[in-house]
Amino acid sequence: MQLKTMNQSQITMTSVKAWPLLLLPFSLVSMGKAECPFPVLSGTVVLSSASILKNSFSDNSEAFVECAKGYTRDKGPTSISCVNGVWSPVELICKKIDCGQPKLLPHMTYSIPDGTLFGAYIQPKCETGYDLEGSNYRQCLVTGWSGKAECILTECEYPDPIENGKMVAPRQPVFNDVITYSCDDNYTLVGNSSITCGEYGEYSSPRPKCIAIECSVPEVRFGNRTEGNPPFFYKSEATFECWPGYSMKGLATSVCEKSGWSALPVCDEVIITPTKASTTTNIATTTDMTTASTRSHGGLGAKLFIITPTKSSTTTNKATTDMTTASTRSHGGLGANLSAGASTVGIIAASAGASTVGIITACASAGVIIAACEYMNYLD
Repeated sequence: MQLKTMNQSQITMTSVKAWPLLLLPFSLVSMGKAECPFPVLSGTVVLSSASILKNSFSDNSEAFVECAKGYTRDKGPTSISCVNGVWSPVELICKKIDCGQPKLLPHMTYSIPDGTLFGAYIQPKCETGYDLEGSNYRQCLVTGWSGKAECILTECEYPDPIENGKMVAPRQPVFNDVITYSCDDNYTLVGNSSITCGEYGEYSSPRPKCIAIECSVPEVRFGNRTEGNPPFFYKSEATFECWPGYSMKGLATSVCEKSGWSALPVCDEVIITPTKASTTTNIATTTDMTTASTRSHGGLGAKLFIITPTKSSTTTNKATTDMTTASTRSHGGLGANLSAGASTVGIIAASAGASTVGIITACASAGVIIAACEYMNYLD
């Protein structure tokens, strides 16, 4: 019954004191569930695949990090911790992957302007006479250098044969190979006798041609062609003769050869050059003929004497004058007077006992002898 008599005030005080004890478990539960936000990273560090899949990060939990694609761990831990709702600093340090020097292949070199780290580009180059087959550029990736490239020997197209000739060439011409050409008989080569396969797959020059050997129409100055008519092909012949008053030097017939005509003849003008006589010779010759002319007045002589024309000197003119005088006397005043301008005298006289005298006068004009002869017979 005593319990029943407890007043209302006592019950109220007891309830107030009990409330903190009842809320304590709930307070403890609320403090243990403090979470960190989802980690946000940047730069060369990223969350690992396992951490990305988690939906929440409670207090004192960890998140794992790793280097981004193309980077590798240099130093530092690979995790961060959630402490009172805050993540610890990221201490992982990453560096770029180094692909290193590319593998060298035959006849190939590389241009490496930006190094060999992740993302860098390199350019393969081939030696002269080789063509690049594959990638023009290669990039450093996570898996190493991208693409493939190699250098292959440059090839030239097989050349077509030539007409009227022969060609010597390898089955598949490549860089620096030489193709040679030659022509059949009666044909000549026009162009280069050989061509070379170049570094870009082109030949050094066009193919040559073989054309029939043909010589131009030959001409000889002061002469005529007597045999042979155009066209003049290989081994054709042409024969020549000189005009009257000209003499031929060389062979009269020329042959068409690969290099052209063989030596053509030359026609030279025939010129009789007067010889300069001495004073003694003129006097002696003139005196003898004058004497013979004085003695002979009989019939026609059988033997003739010819005096070679000579250039007159002062003494010669005097002797000739004497001869003229003597001849005038011996023929009864019908003499053969020499003209004042005559420089050459030709006398044909009969031998001793002859009764006829022939006098021939030859005059010289401009160095060329013009025969102007007068024949006279006189009977004693």
